[in-house]
Amino acid sequence: MEASPEAPRRTRAALAEIPARLDRLRVTPLRPVTNTREVSPSLPPGYLSPAPSPDEFLIQQRGRKRLPTTWSPDIDIKRNSTFYSAVRTPPKNTPGRSSPLKLGVTLRSTPRKRLLLGDAERVPLTPEKIDFSDISTPQKFKISSPIKGTPPIKRSRLDRTLECEFRGPLDTALKGLSPTQLIHMIKKITHEHPKIEQEIRHDMPAPDLAPLEEKLCYLKSNIFKSLPTSRLTSKTDSPAYSRVATHLTAFKKCLVEQGKVLVESQHWESVMNYVFLAWSYVRATPVWDNQPHNTQRKQCFKALTNFCMTALKKGSFGKDFFMDVQEKLQDLEADSDDVQSCLKYVSGQLLDL
Repeated sequence: MEASPEAPRRTRAALAEIPARLDRLRVTPLRPVTNTREVSPSLPPGYLSPAPSPDEFLIQQRGRKRLPTTWSPDIDIKRNSTFYSAVRTPPKNTPGRSSPLKLGVTLRSTPRKRLLLGDAERVPLTPEKIDFSDISTPQKFKISSPIKGTPPIKRSRLDRTLECEFRGPLDTALKGLSPTQLIHMIKKITHEHPKIEQEIRHDMPAPDLAPLEEKLCYLKSNIFKSLPTSRLTSKTDSPAYSRVATHLTAFKKCLVEQGKVLVESQHWESVMNYVFLAWSYVRATPVWDNQPHNTQRKQCFKALTNFCMTALKKGSFGKDFFMDVQEKLQDLEADSDDVQSCLKYVSGQLLDL
C-alpha cells in the first residue's frame, strides 16, 4: 500500500528545529565561585548545607573531653605518676614473627586494659612483672607499704630495774633462771675464779633421774587411760592402737630427748642408770596384734641400746660395774636383739681388765 502524497512530513519538521535549540546549549567559560548566595540569592540557606541531625548536634556541643573542675587526688596521681610506664610488660615475641615495635606499628590495648592502666596506683603488680634481678629495682620502684615500720624497741624501766642486785634468797632467784642462764653464769664465775671450778667439780652431784622417771610414768599412764575399757573389746587390736597412737609418739619422743640430754652432759654412769630405768617403762607398754604397730616400741629399745653403747665406750668404769651391767643386760636380751652388741662389748672389757 503506497503512502498518499498529501500526508505531512513531521520528521523533517522536528529535525529543522534542532539548530535553533543548539544556541541554548552553549557553555560559558568556568569562573571561580566565591559565594554561592551571590550567584543564586534565591536558594534557601539549608539547600547547599543541610541541617545536622539531632545526634550530630549533640556531638558537636559535647566537644573535646575536659578534666572536671573539682579537684581529686586520684587524678593528680594518675597525671604525675610514671610508675606504670617503667614497669610495663614488654610484648611477647614469637620466633617466626618480628617485633611489632621494630616495624613501627603502634599496639592498641583493649578497653579493659586501658581502664587498668589508668588506675595503676591501685592495681597491685604481680612479682612476675617486676624484674627483681636488677640491683637498682628497689630504687626505681619505691613501693611503700601501708603498714608503717615498727619503731625501735626501747628498754623499759622494768628492764633497767632488773639489772640491779637481787637482794632476796639466792635459791629463790636461781629457780627463775633457765638452764642456759645458769650455765653462762657458772662459766663466767669459774673463768674469773679458777679455784671455784675445782670445788664445783669435786662437789658436783649426779643428775637427778626422779623428774625424768616421773615424766615417763605420766606418759605411760596416758597410754593405758586411752585404751578401751569394755571387756567385750580387745585392747591390742587396730582400733585400740588408733586411740593410743598419739600417746605412744609422745612417750617415745620424751624418752629419746631425755636420753640425749644425759649423753650430751657426759654423765656416763647416769646414762646407764637411765637406760635400765626407761627400759622397764618401755617393756610395760602394750604389745599389739598387728606387728607394724610395734614399730615405736622397737625404736625405743633401739634408742636405749645406742645410749648404752655410747656410755660403755666413752665412760671409764671398773670391773665390778661391768659385771653388774652384764647381768642386767642379759635380762634385757629377750626384749631386743640389739642388746647382744652391748653384751659382746662388756664381755671384751671384762677380759681385758
